[in-house]
Amino acid sequence: MYNHRANPCQTMDRTKGRIVDVKGRDVYCCSLYQICRDDCTMHYITTAAVSALILETIRGATAYASENEAEFVETIRKASAVRQGDAATNHKKQIAKSEKRIAELDTLFRKTYEDFSAGLLNENRFRQLSCGYEQEQEFPLTQTTDLKSQLEQFDNDNLRADKFLELARRYSDFGELTAPILHEFIEKVIVHEADKSSGKRQQRVDIYLNFIGQFTAPGDAESDSDADEKRTQWREYKRKERAKKKHDGQIGREEEIA
Repeated sequence: MYNHRANPCQTMDRTKGRIVDVKGRDVYCCSLYQICRDDCTMHYITTAAVSALILETIRGATAYASENEAEFVETIRKASAVRQGDAATNHKKQIAKSEKRIAELDTLFRKTYEDFSAGLLNENRFRQLSCGYEQEQEFPLTQTTDLKSQLEQFDNDNLRADKFLELARRYSDFGELTAPILHEFIEKVIVHEADKSSGKRQQRVDIYLNFIGQFTAPGDAESDSDADEKRTQWREYKRKERAKKKHDGQIGREEEIA
C-alpha cells in the first residue's frame, strides 16, 4: 500500500460559488488498484488507525512476553508438534533407536548380497530377503525424517521466542510508535477491504510481528459485542469532533465578517 498525504487547504467550489475547506488526508491506499482493477479493490486505511493498531499489538505482545515468559514461550510453541522438553527427549531416543535399526538392516542386506555373490543363496531367495529388508527400512527412515523435522521446529520455536523476548526487554516502556520500533517489531501488515454488509464499516487488519508472526495474548481476544461497542464509541467521538470543528469554523467566519 502507498501512503497518500495532503495538508488541509481551501479551494473554490464552483457549484456552490464560494470557498470551501478541504480536509487534510493521511491514508494508505492499495498500490495495485490503479494497475489491475480486476484483481484488486480500492481498499484503504488511515495512517492514524493502522498506527494505533500496530502500537496496541506491539505493546500487548511485549507486555505479555515480559510478564509471563514461560507462558509466552509455551504459547509460541503451541503450533509445533513437539510441545515440551520431555517430548523432545523422547523424539531423540526414538531417532537413535530407528537409526540403529536402519544400520542393522543395511548390514543384513550387505551380508545377503555377499551370500548371493558366493553362491550360498539362489536368486529368488536373495530377492525375497532384500525386498523384505527394504520394506522394513521404509518406516524407520520416514519416521526419523519426521522426528528430526519436528525437533528442528522445536528448536526454532525456542530461538524465535528468545529473540522476541530480547526485543521486549529492550523496549520495555514506550508510548508512541517510532520508526525504529516499527522496523524492530513488524514483519508485515495486511489490510483487507472494508466490509459494510452489516451497515457498519468493519475492516480486518493482520499484523505479523518479527519472529512470532500473528500473536494475541491469551484472554485478550475481544468478543463481537465488545468490538462493536468500541467501534460505536469511536464513531461517536469522531462525530462530535467533526461537529466541534464545524462549530468553531462558523464562529471564526462570523467574527471575520463582524
